[in-house]
Amino acid sequence: MFCATGYRCQSHDVEPTDIAPAQLARGLSAATWGPNVATDPLRAECVFRGRAVREPGDPSFPVYFILHVPKTAGQTIQQHLGDHCVPGTLWGPDQEPRLQALSGRRYNPGSLPDANRIRAVFGHNLGRSLETHFPNREIRRVVLLRDPVSLQISLYNHRMMVHLTKGLGTYSFDRHLKALPRDFIAHRLLARWLEIPWPALIMMTDREKYAALHRALSGFWFVGAHTDCDRVIAAIAGDLGLPAAARRRNTAGDWQNRVAWHSLRAGELSPRTREAILVNNPLDQALWENWREAGFSPTSIRSRLPQSTAGRGFLAHELVRPIFAGICRFQRDWAFRLRLGQIGNAAGRRILRAERAQEARRWELAAQCYRKALIAMPNVPGMWVQYGHVLKESGKVVEAEAAYRRSITLDPDHADAHLQLGHLLRIQGRTEEAAGAFLRSVVLDPAPRHARDQLIGLGWTAERIEQGLSHGAPAAAGEG
Repeated sequence: MFCATGYRCQSHDVEPTDIAPAQLARGLSAATWGPNVATDPLRAECVFRGRAVREPGDPSFPVYFILHVPKTAGQTIQQHLGDHCVPGTLWGPDQEPRLQALSGRRYNPGSLPDANRIRAVFGHNLGRSLETHFPNREIRRVVLLRDPVSLQISLYNHRMMVHLTKGLGTYSFDRHLKALPRDFIAHRLLARWLEIPWPALIMMTDREKYAALHRALSGFWFVGAHTDCDRVIAAIAGDLGLPAAARRRNTAGDWQNRVAWHSLRAGELSPRTREAILVNNPLDQALWENWREAGFSPTSIRSRLPQSTAGRGFLAHELVRPIFAGICRFQRDWAFRLRLGQIGNAAGRRILRAERAQEARRWELAAQCYRKALIAMPNVPGMWVQYGHVLKESGKVVEAEAAYRRSITLDPDHADAHLQLGHLLRIQGRTEEAAGAFLRSVVLDPAPRHARDQLIGLGWTAERIEQGLSHGAPAAAGEG
């Protein structure tokens, strides 16, 4: 199935934002340093993309463990690190299979590269046992929190918009709430960071859970609200050699430019629904009230246990939750297909036909299917890239260029769209414009080597590439 990132997902259960840390880890090995990194043997520093940063492997350098709770500005931090960290210094552990994750551990430490070079560990699935791979290193733990009402609204809107970009169906906010565990943030921290197996969590009371979370968060370097994203980036920028400000990523506005979805707003919730969220998420509310302003002083927070009786209903909710999760999956994957004439249904079928035609190298048929799908879903940048591919293979270079540029208009920071535009311009002999597109791709995503190799193939030296990076690149090469 086509997904919004431009990749083809093998499972609808894995959303694009859930796999990004592992993709980053595979692209940031020590071998990717390349000619753009120069070291000074007299100092524990190196020069990366025109910036002096401390030499990777320095044992005195702390390791930042940044826990990514969904919808707490994690994508902004992650992409900023991925764009600007020296290659080989950022690691996101791969996720374990779901059944294995029931034991508590949700990551695969076997994917760890050279631990001495790691400066930041990031992801949804971090567990504290990973710290054993960094002996004698200072560990600086970071986590951002969010109040349960706005978290659930943001999470629901995001998931529905992701589903729509894949041509899938949607379901109600009420079913969304029933399909999720209660105390979404608290139980993620307990199960993933503290690595408490799910059967043990079921037996714990709310007070025991909160006490465990309080002890854990007291040992963090920074605990704050999702709105503290800029504060965190500014605090770690000097150590990691990053710009002190980051562009917002994965926002509701970004997704609303791609799909026709009326985002649920807090003001649209009934008092009864709002109250139910607070009653069913007492731990998340307590974390928000007690820890949102902890900042760099988490040891100053006094334990204030929630006065809750919802814990007694946790087991009952967990017993029926799989039923609602199954209903949501059915509505997402199948129910909309039964409603003939629905836009998502038609677009989903056409995307699937287009992908199959692509695999069979039936370029004209693939282009026809993508064209019809784009009528219903005109704001998906990744689909315009795929449409450009099949047009290029069909020999329609003018139309292909227009498709790539349409993708860039929708998402100017889509590195792959600039890369593919560069290929198209190069085969037309428009080498100067192609070089501009390749350079823009490197600026947006420096980890992959392909765009850089294309510049070298056009006669660019490493020094010229670095000079181009230091001056930036045009937003869309060749635009008049």
